[in-house]
Amino acid sequence: MVEKVGFFEARARTWEETCYPPEVRARLEALVPEFGVCAGETVLDVGTGPGVLIPYLRHFVGPKGRVLAFDLAWAMTVEARKKCEAPRSAVLQADVHALPCREGVFDRVLCFAAFPHFVDPSRAVAEMARVLKPGGRLIIAHLMSREELARHHGTHDEVRRDVLPDAPTMARLMAGAGLTVESLEDAPGRYLLRALKGPFRPIQPRWRHRET
Repeated sequence: MVEKVGFFEARARTWEETCYPPEVRARLEALVPEFGVCAGETVLDVGTGPGVLIPYLRHFVGPKGRVLAFDLAWAMTVEARKKCEAPRSAVLQADVHALPCREGVFDRVLCFAAFPHFVDPSRAVAEMARVLKPGGRLIIAHLMSREELARHHGTHDEVRRDVLPDAPTMARLMAGAGLTVESLEDAPGRYLLRALKGPFRPIQPRWRHRET
């Protein structure tokens, strides 16, 4: 775990410039509206990295909404804080496996480009579900498909084992935390899972998968 955190610490200052050139930034800007963030919501940005989502989230929640972001790597939080505007947004150093938040306070929890790096996915999902309000939504998203992401991580020794669970496993993780998968899209250049926290009526999840 220490080695993995060091991987992100060492790259924090240049992460956004390296990972989000204009063409990638354009795809991100097209994806963010699909997270469904609404004006006035209280949103948690899990594993924020250098805070790439924060400006978009601040825009969508508006003046009455709030954005809290966190990352385990301190250097990433330093970069992310540059995008905050108190008191509407804040950044903490924290671990997804033990969130420093009360139960049921967020309308939406976003986990963008971070889920494969969690040491204990079951515990991470349980914590993200815990801090959601009833009827709140968890969004897990990437700008790569599951297969593309596995190949990408395979080029770095520190994260080469960090992969997204397959769809049935992800559904079981969500169910174990009291969440229902509403939809999951796994396609070239895109991974987007939406899950709902009860009370809810059981639904049949919509799976969308295209081979890369």
